[in-house]
Amino acid sequence: MKFDITIASSRYASQIAILTQELGYKANAKDTETWLTQLGDSPLHCVYIAVSDNHVCGWLVVEKRMFLESGTKAEITGLVVGKQYRCLGIAQALVKAAQNWAMEQGLQTMVVRSNVERVESHLFYPKVGFDRSKTTHVYTKSLKDSE
Repeated sequence: MKFDITIASSRYASQIAILTQELGYKANAKDTETWLTQLGDSPLHCVYIAVSDNHVCGWLVVEKRMFLESGTKAEITGLVVGKQYRCLGIAQALVKAAQNWAMEQGLQTMVVRSNVERVESHLFYPKVGFDRSKTTHVYTKSLKDSE
């Protein structure tokens, strides 16, 4: 299968939203378009998509992040490849694009976090050169009704 890696544009928002739903998130085309525009306007982010025959097969978001304790790193904050397109080299190509972007930003380290439930991810990342460095818990708090 032939595919191209390119920077995402809002014309693909509905297809990106469908892939996001495969991750278990309740994304819709309108919100995805808004977020995609914001990420596209940010010099600290890049969103790549894999496209085959005008169909989005996968997407990846990479971010330039500053940590007080460890400096600046690139972080893959999202990656999904559609179920029917897995094991075709798409994820590897998306990660390679993110690595190239990170190097263009002058970064020397790339980080990715993966939910413990995403078994395929834990098999994939070591295959493309990532080492598991730690396990963390993520805590979330709604700010809607907080004071």
